[in-house]
Amino acid sequence: MPTEGGNASAVPNQGEPIDSDERIDLNEDNDPEEAMDEEVEYEEVEEEEEVEEYVEEEIEVEEEGEESDNDNNDITNHGGGTRSEYDDEKKKHDELLALPPHGSEVYIGGIPHDTTQEELRGFCESVGDVHEVRMMKGKNLTDSKIFAFVTFTSVDLASKAIKELNNSEFKGSKLKCSTSQAKHRLFLGNIPRSWGEEELRKAVTEVGPGVNAIQLVKDPRNISNNRGFGFLEYHNNACAEYSRQKMSDPKFKLGDNTPTVSWADSRSTNSAAGSLLQVKALYVKNLPKDVTQDQLKNLFDCHGQITKVVLPPAKLGQENNRIGFVHFADRSSAMKALNSTEKYELNGNHLYLDMLSRSNRRW
Repeated sequence: MPTEGGNASAVPNQGEPIDSDERIDLNEDNDPEEAMDEEVEYEEVEEEEEVEEYVEEEIEVEEEGEESDNDNNDITNHGGGTRSEYDDEKKKHDELLALPPHGSEVYIGGIPHDTTQEELRGFCESVGDVHEVRMMKGKNLTDSKIFAFVTFTSVDLASKAIKELNNSEFKGSKLKCSTSQAKHRLFLGNIPRSWGEEELRKAVTEVGPGVNAIQLVKDPRNISNNRGFGFLEYHNNACAEYSRQKMSDPKFKLGDNTPTVSWADSRSTNSAAGSLLQVKALYVKNLPKDVTQDQLKNLFDCHGQITKVVLPPAKLGQENNRIGFVHFADRSSAMKALNSTEKYELNGNHLYLDMLSRSNRRW
């Protein structure tokens, strides 16, 4: 049957990429000092020994306190780091989450070449609070116009900016203002097929903040399993980039699997799972040479209404191993036929079924 296969950073400064690697090691050893006077008169020995016992007890308590402090610093979190590292990581997560959400950035084109960042910021602040301005100049220094990406503090302000700044006049030029397509989705492959959404969420949220949505693509032949890949949607680009770098570390695992991680194409994110949910046709393999459309239809119509049966011409040398496509009126009927325990057979040939997909589409 045909089958289908499928770095760490701190909060960025304005206009600068995320790049940081901080580690803190605490290793304090404090040895207590001992001071004893050995030259004592006989009659003073008994009293001095009592003092020594008291001093030793006091030192012991101090040592225990110091060990306790060091133990606190060496407590490991669930990720295997020290408490100090855990606190530092949490601080980074909070800083990334404090950045404006996805959808807060706009593209502005048609900016005069001599415009400064301060001038553009001041112009955009007529709409509302601006978090960041990134001006981009072309390779050709003679270009009279440049463009920029402006991040506002909220999605609402970005929407307002598009309405108010698009086609507006700035230093004698007409500006173009539109939504910026900042990346905030990741593709994650080699996920254990037995995992559900909660298991995946637990694994990915341990290494990075801001996971807003998880799209785990289900196996159409066994909906209790996934197809080994999915998509993660983050609060903003900074959260996604931070997590991408973390999950690209060879030490990061999903169970026993080393995952593949990359930026997701927004179109493929929607279509990969969306198209699967719309498939209503079966791919049938190993059909006999003389099979007819009526035979194929009669074989499967017990599972639901069939709208079309397609039998492509047999390839040379494969006349006794033909393929066909059975289209149902609804997906549930196709799934019922696929998951049926019934063994399908025609003229002595055992048939193999799969959901129609790009890899087995022929018609």
